[in-house]
Amino acid sequence: MGTLKRLLAPRSIATVGAAPAERVIAQCRKLGFDGPIWPVHPTRTHLAGLECVPSLDDLAETPDAIFLGVNRQRTLEAMASIGTMKPAGGAVCYASGFAEVGETRMQRDLVWASGGTPFFGPNCYGFVNTFDNVALWPDEHGMTRHQSGVAIIAQSGNVGVNFTFQDRGLRLGMVITVGNQASVGVEQCVETLLDDERITAIGIFLEALVDPLKFGLVAQRAHEMNVPIVVLQTGRSAIGATIAASHTASLAGRAGAYDALFRHYGVPRVDTPSELLETLKLFDRGGGLRDNTIVSLSCSGGEASLVADRSELAGLQFPEFAVDHRRRIEATVTEHVSVSNPFDYHTFMWADRASMAECFTQVLDGPQAATMLVLDAPPSPTNDPSDWLVAIDALADAADHTGARAVVLSTLAECQNESVRKRIAARGLVGLQGLHDGLTALGAAALWDPAMRCDPHAPVAIATRTVTLHEAAAKERLRAMGLPVPHGKIAIKTDRILGIAREIGFPVTLKALGFAHKSEHGAVYVGIKTEKDLLTAIHRLPRSNVGYLVEQTVPGTIGEVLVAVRRDPPVGWLVTIGAGGIMTELLDDVVHLLAPVNRTEVERALRSLRSFALLDGFRGRPRGDIDALVTFITDLAERVVATNIVELELNPVLVASDRRGVVAVDALLTEEVRT
Repeated sequence: MGTLKRLLAPRSIATVGAAPAERVIAQCRKLGFDGPIWPVHPTRTHLAGLECVPSLDDLAETPDAIFLGVNRQRTLEAMASIGTMKPAGGAVCYASGFAEVGETRMQRDLVWASGGTPFFGPNCYGFVNTFDNVALWPDEHGMTRHQSGVAIIAQSGNVGVNFTFQDRGLRLGMVITVGNQASVGVEQCVETLLDDERITAIGIFLEALVDPLKFGLVAQRAHEMNVPIVVLQTGRSAIGATIAASHTASLAGRAGAYDALFRHYGVPRVDTPSELLETLKLFDRGGGLRDNTIVSLSCSGGEASLVADRSELAGLQFPEFAVDHRRRIEATVTEHVSVSNPFDYHTFMWADRASMAECFTQVLDGPQAATMLVLDAPPSPTNDPSDWLVAIDALADAADHTGARAVVLSTLAECQNESVRKRIAARGLVGLQGLHDGLTALGAAALWDPAMRCDPHAPVAIATRTVTLHEAAAKERLRAMGLPVPHGKIAIKTDRILGIAREIGFPVTLKALGFAHKSEHGAVYVGIKTEKDLLTAIHRLPRSNVGYLVEQTVPGTIGEVLVAVRRDPPVGWLVTIGAGGIMTELLDDVVHLLAPVNRTEVERALRSLRSFALLDGFRGRPRGDIDALVTFITDLAERVVATNIVELELNPVLVASDRRGVVAVDALLTEEVRT
């Protein structure tokens, strides 16, 4: 388990403090930790029945793990002792009041005092490791021992506590809270957990990453080892980001950048704690799915409709049965049953295990990645669930016979109680609770591909001083990078505009420079065909202290696309592609990638846009030059990353008909001023 092994699986523990330390001792005893525990307290002789020593310096041996349950000033003092002793395995810093409240200097002092000893926190709850019977955890938890299972890493201590109380049948063996990540970050925790063969999957409750490049490397390693990772990220809204920053001193990047990061490394992201738990449950019991094709079984048309309605949101496909497959299923039901997917098998065979197993066997014997049985069992102890258990056994019989992946999904989470979950698990199936959460889990599992390989994304530095160029200067930068822009010239005064237009040739486009949104200020006129019309436009233009740009008007365009490349620390260089022109704000139709980008992912991103149909021959329209657009975007991303540009937005990039290219007709560029 690498450099954190001694901390996470200690043979000896020291605690510093009173009440929190006493609770840590109680939790370790509760799990059956059998190594020595040495309480440290300056005035007490005993704590939790154990003899105290007055200071860390008085310990006879160096402990593997140290819990610091004192205020921030005493935490600093204790860390100074740890930093000078024979190297300890690591520490947990429970105290708050560091960078999360603006005390960044005090947090830096804490890191310096540690002398390189790894520690969780500050501002964290520590960890529970039931595999090794240890809990440096100053509170209650609801975890029990497992031989193998999942681990969760949480930046929030209280959210970590909540996860330990889950009652969904998830084999949760380890919870680590990292708080401010002053020493040990999420990335190092993942790297360490990958060395533990008992860990089947890793969940992350994330506010922000300290080192996104490191995260990419460990995510790649997780794919190679087929240990799925799933992320629940908070701080994605403007308000949420503010709370996250004050909560654990995180630098919350924009949601689009993190989405691009997770997509780049094939890490599924979910939105709620229940989705995280259900996804981990599916990963723990069988890993990811080979693709997103699902067959749904239910004995109700209403349930089949619910599944069909929710499937698109989860990114799942419910393909129709092939002819032979459908005929084999039809042979097991009456002529009154219509065989389709989702499949309502009716209730004529209800509680008949042999008949249900025969039908389910034919259903499972197909090309789908997984088959789910929608089943809500009565949860009350006054009800008899026997008939529902028959359905579970029939599905398990079919799964055993075919070797196919099968899950039981309840539309309501409470309709799969503990006794039903135990029956499902005992038969080797996975029980998912809640229709939305269960479908989300299946969609997330379909994203995990052990064979996935990708190149690391480009690092990004925060710009200190920046300046924004006017459009003409921005286009000169693009032209120097070999990227297509209209031919044009600047007129400092209006009396030069007509001469430049004659030189360039009509039709022309006229713009007053220095306006961010030119159309709103009447600062742009496109497609001026005559000198008379040009003089009218000049008269109507707002005055500009920067000058006026006269350009050739680009004819025969098929569509408009937004293309932007910007630094988005701490994550990376964000490449944004979307509907362009006035449609950008109207449709909010964008997709994000991380630079560098390749042609395959750019074309995939373009085709994922709702507006892509307008470029692809929609209703008999000419098809746009998609190949040229893909080349333009990949070249732009590659060249911008190598410059001092902070942000470059091109809106729109005009796409001509097939084989006629693309051209950027508007540009907003901000660059770093280097001294």
